[in-house]
Amino acid sequence: MKICILTPRFPLPECGGDLLRINYIARYLKSQGHQLVLVSYVEETPDIEAAEELYDKVYTVKRSKIATLFYSILYILTGRPIQCGYYYSSAFNKLFQRVVKTESPDLYVSHLLRMVPFLENAKLQEKSIVEMTDALSKTYALANGAKGNTLLRFIYQIEKHLIAKYEKFVIKRYPKVVLVSQSDIDFLSSKLNGKHIESLEFHANGVEYLSEISNNIDTKKICFIGHMQSLQNQDAAIHFVNDIFPLILAKKPDMKFYIVGAHPPKSILKLDNGKNIFVTGFVDDLNKFVADSCIAVAPVQIAAGIQNKVLVAMANAIPVVLTPLIAKAIPELHDGENCFIRDDNQSFADACISLLENADLRSKMRTQGRLTVIEHYSWQSKLEGYERLTR
Repeated sequence: MKICILTPRFPLPECGGDLLRINYIARYLKSQGHQLVLVSYVEETPDIEAAEELYDKVYTVKRSKIATLFYSILYILTGRPIQCGYYYSSAFNKLFQRVVKTESPDLYVSHLLRMVPFLENAKLQEKSIVEMTDALSKTYALANGAKGNTLLRFIYQIEKHLIAKYEKFVIKRYPKVVLVSQSDIDFLSSKLNGKHIESLEFHANGVEYLSEISNNIDTKKICFIGHMQSLQNQDAAIHFVNDIFPLILAKKPDMKFYIVGAHPPKSILKLDNGKNIFVTGFVDDLNKFVADSCIAVAPVQIAAGIQNKVLVAMANAIPVVLTPLIAKAIPELHDGENCFIRDDNQSFADACISLLENADLRSKMRTQGRLTVIEHYSWQSKLEGYERLTR
């Protein structure tokens, strides 16, 4: 088939879990012999040549700040999600309509809900897959007391009602809506009282990992992995620095904490003290940068879907301490066997200290964690049948 993929952000470089996922979806589709057409927004000078190594044809539109503001206001006034307006423009719509006519794709994939309006305009519902990824209404509902960007918190509070309504609309209209965790499917099913849910389909994330694990472990290095534009990652990093890391430092004063991820805002950058807290921003090779970490922490309190940060750490044999909220999305996780699942600050810190002090426990977690993701989280197996419509 010829498959057209619409993305709100240019998918290279892979500086976030959303970009990583859509590129692996593309790699899977290519492995099945399909031809891929990418239609994407760009904000800076895109690496078209690199994109053409994966996508057969690449069409782009530069995102306009004026259009962003105008349509964001228009969409909120008309009861539609702000993010759909934020990523709408007449220029993109015209380009997409031209691609529909000249390329005649057999199937369309909307990367996230924010690209669905273009499919609606072209009346392509029956030939489209909506890559929803996460139940955003679930995430936004948890964001009331979040730490991080104040504007984002305000937007989440407005957006949670609009996105919940839009999620239901999309599920009713589209033949296939993809989510990365069964818990999110269950959440949305409950909101629809079990109706119109036949389109919901589960395709979890996979993970890429180094073929050989590092044996050169820095026993003083704790890492947190995440795209730092998201409120949930900002909240988790600030929460760890303020509420958990001091408990660890009280017993292990020479520990160092690395916040690893692209686009950290000022609220995150100011955490870097040059002594024991470091904010790296984007790193060229995430696996290599974190591979020598002694522990990976995921004290996430706002989330939906499956967390790449957990899969990446475990794939690189880094013991993980995480919250029950995000552990639910990975049913193969077992507390005390391949990870530590902890909720309150003190027990979270104690689990970290146990791993720091007990080399045998750390070795067990390294082995079992890596084995878990290698056995259960290959991209190829998780995306099998992705292009098949369910109705």
